[in-house]
Amino acid sequence: MNYDFLNIRSVLVFICILQGLTFAVLLMGRGVKQKKRADLWLALLLLVLSSSLITPFIGFANVYDLNQWLTYFPFSINYLPPVLVWFYVRSLTNSRWRLTRKDLLYLIPSAAYLIFRFAIFFQSEAWKDWFDKAYYRPVAGPFVFATEFIWSLLLLGWSIGHYREYRKWLDQNFSDTEKVKFDWLRNFLYLFSSIVVLGGLFDFTNSFLFRLSYIQYFYFEIVLALSTYYLAVAGYLRSKTIDVEFAEAVPVGEVRRSLLSTDELERLKEKIRDIMRDERPHLEPTLTLTDLTRIVGVNSNVLSYAINKGFSKNFNDFINEYRINDVKEKLDNNDGSTLIAVAFESGFNSKATFNRAFKKFTGLSPKEYQDGLTEK
Repeated sequence: MNYDFLNIRSVLVFICILQGLTFAVLLMGRGVKQKKRADLWLALLLLVLSSSLITPFIGFANVYDLNQWLTYFPFSINYLPPVLVWFYVRSLTNSRWRLTRKDLLYLIPSAAYLIFRFAIFFQSEAWKDWFDKAYYRPVAGPFVFATEFIWSLLLLGWSIGHYREYRKWLDQNFSDTEKVKFDWLRNFLYLFSSIVVLGGLFDFTNSFLFRLSYIQYFYFEIVLALSTYYLAVAGYLRSKTIDVEFAEAVPVGEVRRSLLSTDELERLKEKIRDIMRDERPHLEPTLTLTDLTRIVGVNSNVLSYAINKGFSKNFNDFINEYRINDVKEKLDNNDGSTLIAVAFESGFNSKATFNRAFKKFTGLSPKEYQDGLTEK
């Protein structure tokens, strides 16, 4: 038997490992240069995922068969990927987030796993063979699978919940969320969760039903490899950290019943309407809730309450509806401007946001609306 690194399985996995490592280095360089911690967490996640692919890469190349002493070496650092996902999501959505001593507790399962694996790895091959048959396959292996599966679902659930709250917070504080909503991150979190479930099915079968061969495990490994490839490319190209500070300690959209009386709310609503009509702050593309509080002269909690309770809208919809009405007025006057020019003049900062908002508030696409005006 000889080494066979050029077989199709090893080659496919190696390409994804190389891709992950390449983008990890690029992210590290950008993270250090621009002082963006989110890039550093993503780089570390890519390194860990790429490391976990070393096992199938060298396994299909006959390395394990020809080097039994490598058995139990922890190329894959169990329990760690979901922790890094959690750290990455938090740092990407809050540029001021920093790792605390309390956060280090998340690393305990991974540390315990590494100690356990290295303790076995440094034993003799005969002892490892005995331990594998007597204890690892019937007891330790299933225990690691079950606890890691639960741990991963827990942390990914937190990450998804955090992201959802972040999106709500954006709508409460920003009129233009296109650059900071990170749609790709949402897709990745659901994809990664699906991979965890798929891996759980493979491990459950291997632990409790029947042993799976390297070939059978390959189908899961290639899904993990391709997901690492996607994370590497999408993470590097789309995850440029923007200085937003998600106030995760404050419940988003929480009803604050005692902030204003009914009369005070009506007076504030009238003041907001006057300001929106006379000063037209919605024409500023980057308008935020904080910006509007300075104009209105109330704090952000009061203004948010007034918009949510008084107008039955979040801040994003409230501002964008004024922008859409401005667009409709310009289109009705038919001065010959292009749709996108009208959108930008009315305060929109991206075509995607404009199209989505126009459809939401009129039920038509901008082109359909414009065609309807032409027919009249």
